[in-house]
Amino acid sequence: RGLGASLVGGLGAMAASRVLRVPRPTARTGRVSWLLCFAAHVAILSKQFVPSEAAPLPMHPDAAALNPAWRIDEPGLGTWETCDTCEQCVLDPVPGGMALPTPEPGTDGKVRCKKCLGCSVILTRLQPSQPMLGKDVKIFTGASGAAVLKGVTAEKGSVFVKTWCGLAGGYRQTPRNQEIPKTCAKDGLHLREDEKSPCGDRGGIFGWSECNFAFLNALDSLALDANLSSATPRTWTETMRSFLPTGGYGAHEDNSEFPPDPSGGTKVDSVRAQFYEPAPGVSVEAFFGEGATDRVLGVARRIKHDQVVKAAVFDLLFSEQDRHGQNVFVSEDGDVVVLDNEGSFGPVNSMLLPGGQKFEIYRIGYGAVCCGNLPGGKPKNCPGKQSETSAPEVWVDYRCHIPGRFVGTNLPPGVEPFLRRVEKMSADEVFQFYKMAHPKHARALKQKVDDMLDGGFERALLATYARQTPGNGEDYGNDFFYGVHPPCCATHERGCVIRGAKIREPGLPVWQENEPGKEASGLWIQGTVKLPDQEDQAATQGSSGPNNDGKADEDAETARRRNSARKLLSYLF
Repeated sequence: RGLGASLVGGLGAMAASRVLRVPRPTARTGRVSWLLCFAAHVAILSKQFVPSEAAPLPMHPDAAALNPAWRIDEPGLGTWETCDTCEQCVLDPVPGGMALPTPEPGTDGKVRCKKCLGCSVILTRLQPSQPMLGKDVKIFTGASGAAVLKGVTAEKGSVFVKTWCGLAGGYRQTPRNQEIPKTCAKDGLHLREDEKSPCGDRGGIFGWSECNFAFLNALDSLALDANLSSATPRTWTETMRSFLPTGGYGAHEDNSEFPPDPSGGTKVDSVRAQFYEPAPGVSVEAFFGEGATDRVLGVARRIKHDQVVKAAVFDLLFSEQDRHGQNVFVSEDGDVVVLDNEGSFGPVNSMLLPGGQKFEIYRIGYGAVCCGNLPGGKPKNCPGKQSETSAPEVWVDYRCHIPGRFVGTNLPPGVEPFLRRVEKMSADEVFQFYKMAHPKHARALKQKVDDMLDGGFERALLATYARQTPGNGEDYGNDFFYGVHPPCCATHERGCVIRGAKIREPGLPVWQENEPGKEASGLWIQGTVKLPDQEDQAATQGSSGPNNDGKADEDAETARRRNSARKLLSYLF
């Protein structure tokens, strides 16, 4: 194969159709000139003919493993351009110098292919589960109804692909979801500027495209600049040339069959989509759902503490309002990442941060936090009853993974320089520089930057909750605050007990010997944390002047750090 096959095939074909006329050497040309002339003729012939089996192109190992084998003369081979439907995408392009292979059309005029060259990505549906440490772990596809597929590209290898509109053929993520719109009628590139709807303040909205892309790409750039991109998979926008996967929806959990999928094999005609790096592991909610078994405790004790802290800083800095256990992933080696960040730039509601609804659901139970959202509503279910045990998901509370259970101004490397840069920019400059989807996002970021620089991480968390609504135990929503209770970082600790734990003395911690330090003891151990009121905040603004001895601080940064602890302690009951 390669050059030898090209030369043999080319010369053989030429011999059958024409005479190869190469000048014979003469006294004037000489033997060397004749050889050069002959080589030039052969090079021309080698470009006019291709072998029957194309040599593989360089590509990512993941892509090479999944890219289908093919022969140029096999029945049913076509291309992305010539096929109307296709069963298997091929990442290899059509070899140069030949006509596009095109199978015969059917009686309806449509060309149905077995394999298609020239795809930019091979798409497959998500599997219902995947194994980890001997457990078949459920995969959640999200509640938005967006199309979420696995993919592989020649350059990047394995990816995940998400789109909210633009797919033909009646694609649904599951039979229960609504059909993906064929066109992006709100903000698609095909629309004139005066025809587009303005972007809203939420990301990942069904039926939208460019606004969702702007939202996610701005967040990716912000995370990169803050040195937090390791906390969440990188993401970018690409145009897809592909075909929707065949094989149907799969099967129910009880192995009964879904109805047929009408979209299988439909052409994906230059549709823009959001691409993501794959996340390692499985969702915390799916894996930890069995309770505090030895398997779950083993993974919890292998969790990489700095990764949890980075993820928590990501959620607070970028104001994530929908961080639940289905979009926090953990691997068997203890890697932790967060994904599905479309709730950013809103109120703060993250299972990594104590005090919000997502966290409280794992701490005391769904019925005790939002009983009115259960079937039958408030008359049947409220007031709710607090669970006697907490779910193991409370072990990803950031306090269980930071030395002394307190961050303060000890932010992950790279975060504070980012805060300083953003502090010097106006909200409009932030909006323009990061190409954000909505001005509100820049204002939300500026507020968090000011809060963190004013008094550190915990100060920013409490100041955020002070702007949110106190939870009443009945209503479901993202804008609630319930008080910050002491952490539960072991199988049982200070009155908390994890569901399914074997009661031992002492309880098994997720981080051996990481006891609360002075600041954490002042904040978390004495009961529910008091929030700063407006007078408290006004009294602490600009207080980085003299220290307790009345001497001026020579370093303004030292003064700020000293005041951080004083401010936090002033918020206790």
